[in-house]
Amino acid sequence: MIGQKSPRKGFTASLHRLLMRRLLGMTLVICALFAGATYVQLYTEYDDDIVESTLSGAEDFRTLILPQLDAPGGLKPDAVQAALDSLTGGVRRPSLGFTVYARILGTDSRLLAQRSATSYALAPEVAQYLEERPFVFPAGQAVQSRELVSIGGRPHVHMAVSLADSRGRVAAYAESVYAVSQKVQDDIRAGMFGTVGLVVLVVLATTLLLYPVIIRLLKRSTDLSVHLQEANLETLRVLGSAIAKRDSDTDRHNYRVTIYSVRLAEALSLSGAFIRPLIKGAMLHDVGKIGIRDAVLLKPGALTDAEYREMQTHVQHGRDIVAQASWLSDALEVISGHHERYDGSGYDHARAGADIPLGARLFSVADVFDALTSERPYKEAYDFDEAMRLLELGRGVQFDPGVLDAFRRIARGLYDEVAHSTEAELKHCLQHIFQAYFTADIEMMMQGMEELLSGHRASSPKGSGSG
Repeated sequence: MIGQKSPRKGFTASLHRLLMRRLLGMTLVICALFAGATYVQLYTEYDDDIVESTLSGAEDFRTLILPQLDAPGGLKPDAVQAALDSLTGGVRRPSLGFTVYARILGTDSRLLAQRSATSYALAPEVAQYLEERPFVFPAGQAVQSRELVSIGGRPHVHMAVSLADSRGRVAAYAESVYAVSQKVQDDIRAGMFGTVGLVVLVVLATTLLLYPVIIRLLKRSTDLSVHLQEANLETLRVLGSAIAKRDSDTDRHNYRVTIYSVRLAEALSLSGAFIRPLIKGAMLHDVGKIGIRDAVLLKPGALTDAEYREMQTHVQHGRDIVAQASWLSDALEVISGHHERYDGSGYDHARAGADIPLGARLFSVADVFDALTSERPYKEAYDFDEAMRLLELGRGVQFDPGVLDAFRRIARGLYDEVAHSTEAELKHCLQHIFQAYFTADIEMMMQGMEELLSGHRASSPKGSGSG
């Protein structure tokens, strides 16, 4: 019996993993939303208090220099600086924080006075911030602006207000930076953590109550999806069998080339998203032969040039057939390209090198290897060493050298394992491959469906996709 490296995982366990991931993701999103909302709410409350405190300080300063604001000669920098230095009245609400920098500018944005808390640890960073991002005052227009900024990793409020004379005309501007106290930061952080903790408790409690119901409904739904997927796979196998019978062959060729192709793709560390369409293409690579006349398809002798050209049309027939089924449409690369040759001398588009899809280049090696090592009505089977010698002759001509190198590394073991297996053993191996890449893991199965649907949506405006 053929050994398996990828036995089917417990489907129920996969379903539980999927649900737990989705619930965890939903919980994280909800926590992030509530934490953000809590932050905004708490910050808004404190921000209003900070603004009120700062505006009160600005109004005190305005009252102090009002005679200068009303003076016809304009503000004198020395007098404004003296007034600013004289403000020692302290902070109205020290629990909120304190002003670490303030400056007064004329209506022409000329600096008149400034004052900073030199003992403040981040005073140099505050000065640098204001130098790099000063507020631009519109000359003569009333201003009241604020923004929360991070300076040195600590929150600050950058404020700007206009100072009017007794007749309400803007005569100067005040700009300040207010350091938010550690208490405010701690209160906001505690509020956020409290909200997140409450949300987690609510989600956990809700999950415990609803989890059995959700898993039951989800299992019922996914069972139907798996049944549909398995029906698709069985149809794929039956269609492949019909093609083999049409070509006077057996199912074993399709089974073997599919197994060879999958193992080669695994040796190249290709993803499940690549291997799934490869499996379909391998099973249906010669589906277009259904459209070839018996006189040509079953002719025992050599084909004439006209008959050979007719035989080549099975590639286009295959594209036309598969393009009609969205679930099979991703098999087109293998069906279209498995008779292309690496040097560009193949058919039916004479593609060369990397222009040939990787799946087709990979399948070509598997297909020829099986043809060489299998007995046919017109030839005996070659032994392993002779088959590998003949493959090597096609390096860079028919086959991609990199793909051929990867196949050489696994060929001996694959040959011993697969080449002489019975049809029942091959079918059993193929069933494991189907399960591993299509139905074993619910999340992978859904990912495959999404890939198929997205690819179908992207290609649908282009018509049949049989180019």
